Amino acid sequence: VKTLYDFYVQIHISKRYHSGGASYVLSRESLRRFYEAYNDPASKCAKDGGVEDIEIAKCLRTKGVYPGKALDKENRELFHPLPFSHHFMGFFPDWLVQRAENPLQAHYNCCSTQTISFHYISPEEQYLMDFLLYRARV
Repeated sequence: VKTLYDFYVQIHISKRYHSGGASYVLSRESLRRFYEAYNDPASKCAKDGGVEDIEIAKCLRTKGVYPGKALDKENRELFHPLPFSHHFMGFFPDWLVQRAENPLQAHYNCCSTQTISFHYISPEEQYLMDFLLYRARV
């Protein structure tokens, strides 16, 4: 079942892993399976501690839920693990360059026109983005 979407990196566990920083989206069925796995007394799902996104990925895999690609029709990311300015300017830390599953793109190809999220956005940046997206008239 490929019903989990986010920005993917190759780290810690076999196959793809969803990086939770920019959030992730679960289908209703994926959430049901997670609930079932998490509440199973025999489950190996971590109940406390660990790294949240990695532990959720491990738990979901016990029920056959694997990540799907979160790209638009032009193969641009929908979830972004860094602030918009980093993606637009191409300021990618080494860890991201080494582990990103999809080629990192900068400038006008950095981000989907249907982008869902950016990580590490300050409140001031959120207000600026809200203004530019929803209030400014061109």
